[in-house]
Amino acid sequence: MKRNEEKLILTIDVGTTATKAVLFNLEGNIVRVAHKEYSSKYIQPSIVDHDPNTWIQAITFVVPEVMNGLSPDAVSAVSVTSQRATIIPVDSNGEPLADAIHWQDKRTLAECEEIRETIDEEAIYNKTGLRIDPYFSLPKILWLKKQGNLINETAYLLTVHDFIIHYLTGEFKTDWTQASRTMLFNINSFQWDRDLMNQFNISSSMMPDAYPPGTVAGNLKEQVAKQLGLRDGIPVVMAGGDQQCAAVGLGVTRIGTAKVTTGTGSFVVAPVGQSIRDKGKRVLCSPSSIKGQWVMEAGIFTTGSIYRWLKDELISHKGIDSTVTFEDLNREASASQAGANGILMVPHFAGSASPYWNPKSRGIVFNLTLGHKRADIIRAFLEGIAFEINKNIKVINDVLRESAFQTSEGVNEVFVSGGLVKADLFNEIQANIFGRKVVPGKAEEATALGAAILAAVSIGVYRTVPDACEIMTNSAGKKAYQPDEKVHSYYQKLGKVHDKIYRSLDEAGVFEEI
Repeated sequence: MKRNEEKLILTIDVGTTATKAVLFNLEGNIVRVAHKEYSSKYIQPSIVDHDPNTWIQAITFVVPEVMNGLSPDAVSAVSVTSQRATIIPVDSNGEPLADAIHWQDKRTLAECEEIRETIDEEAIYNKTGLRIDPYFSLPKILWLKKQGNLINETAYLLTVHDFIIHYLTGEFKTDWTQASRTMLFNINSFQWDRDLMNQFNISSSMMPDAYPPGTVAGNLKEQVAKQLGLRDGIPVVMAGGDQQCAAVGLGVTRIGTAKVTTGTGSFVVAPVGQSIRDKGKRVLCSPSSIKGQWVMEAGIFTTGSIYRWLKDELISHKGIDSTVTFEDLNREASASQAGANGILMVPHFAGSASPYWNPKSRGIVFNLTLGHKRADIIRAFLEGIAFEINKNIKVINDVLRESAFQTSEGVNEVFVSGGLVKADLFNEIQANIFGRKVVPGKAEEATALGAAILAAVSIGVYRTVPDACEIMTNSAGKKAYQPDEKVHSYYQKLGKVHDKIYRSLDEAGVFEEI
């Protein structure tokens, strides 16, 4: 069969720093990929906005690029996935009324206190699976309500995913995985929680109808199809949240497995069979990409982004050595040794999510001496990221073990994706810090692949998501990384110190004073 006659699935993946268009065949292999970067507006350290038009502009660039020379009939479905919790007020035509408030935004600490004064955090956690934190959409919505007449002009409050779905189909719809990051969605019943909306005086008409992930939102509009080089009328599938999609794209659908995706931040996702909660509310519970199932989830805000910061600001900043690449950093870090000669880095460059949930926490580089080399600092950044991820794997493992319906083994295998996993060194560090086998996914574009899998099931190519995963995520031949028990034991000791560094500063009130 000729390439232009293949039946393909097009995934549009709208991320934090770039949008990607990825064409997959029905075996899960990448046929073509294109991406376009953009920047958010970092107005203040705590205020992060984004122009929604940049997402549309990116789509109109990347989709024609991957479709160049291909017949529009080659694509069987379009699948949409995106970042979560970012919120956009739009009018009845879907036009933005203001910049989007980004998921990284921290301006809403006062609104979080208002939420706590209105409802007990335990009640929020039990209903939504979320903690009260600026990360999620409800505090952002409450902030928008204070901005003059804006909320009265707003017809819908959309996530990035929903905004793109409307652009493609004209429909105002969302899926359960996106709705679950708003702090207004009951994950036990998979419905908008009317009581929460009433408590915070938010009209239910502003929230788009929520459907199971993998639902066809509608058909591609004729004018958009012409603009993108696609056939009008093809189904557009709501794949939903990027992290749930990444789990599917890595084949993480069974209990005992977990996935870690390290991009701008890192997200740990582990499938669970019930809507369960952590007694300490350290990790979250969310709907899975598989209808009627759930995942335990933990997020670290800044991981890959601080490795980029290290390169751009401290190593290649302002032409000091502008030719430095991430590969150069990885090679230099290899010259150091496990433990980075005693340097420990806490990656809270934009506050902490799981497991500490402290938006005021900040990044720390600890134990520097004149005897340290640049290689030690670089390695400490990689290890600090892995230490923070491992704290959350351990919490999820504890929750799994405490749940009566789970086995006592907990998570025994970790599948990884994202830019940093291109480096053998980082995968070795992850395996040795986690003390578990680490398996890179079939494709770096795990989120996009997961969205393609959901679309393949939706249009009837495969019967179930696990059936599709068996074929489309097959990573036979991929190198797996096994932990070295001696190194793991050493890292366990350092991990305890890593935790003590944060806790000591927090208990001393340092983050409150700066």
